[in-house]
Amino acid sequence: MSTAEPDITVPVTLPAHYARRLSVLTDPDAGMPDLEAVIFELIDHAQQGVYRPGAWEREWVCQAFGNEWTRRMEPDTRPEMLSADGRVIFERPATLEDEDHD
Repeated sequence: MSTAEPDITVPVTLPAHYARRLSVLTDPDAGMPDLEAVIFELIDHAQQGVYRPGAWEREWVCQAFGNEWTRRMEPDTRPEMLSADGRVIFERPATLEDEDHD
């Protein structure tokens, strides 16, 4: 069972033209009220691509970062992370012993 870890703050400064381009993705009706929400959504999809090998996001992350990083992943065989029929469906960084999958 994992223990809660504190959040990590990563200060980010975007070039204005990045912010303008990404701002077109804002949509309060879809839960994207501002640029911060859009960036968080992008980060969430990227991290899903890292730990979920069967997810559409995996291909997206591999297109952006190549495939080499997948060698640093291993199957997450903890019982609570297996599918109902016992299949391994998640991966985790090989150096981590415990990780949440939100």
